[in-house]
Amino acid sequence: MKPKKSPFEKKPVNIYLKYSQLGLQMFLTIGLCAWLGYKIDHRYFEGKPIFFIILFLLGAFGAFYQFYRQIKSD
Repeated sequence: MKPKKSPFEKKPVNIYLKYSQLGLQMFLTIGLCAWLGYKIDHRYFEGKPIFFIILFLLGAFGAFYQFYRQIKSD
């Protein structure tokens, strides 16, 4: 007897949704970190982009790491 396949298993639409969700997640993570760094810099450092750069790089690293983990688990 063959095991039942999940209704969501390997349908092309679900694969596209999964990868578009990953792209959106990366965009939002990096964008939110950059926006937060901009707001902190604007309020406390008179526009010098110290926290903007730090949080942007931290968000980019975190987003790419999460992307890598998600791709590796497939």
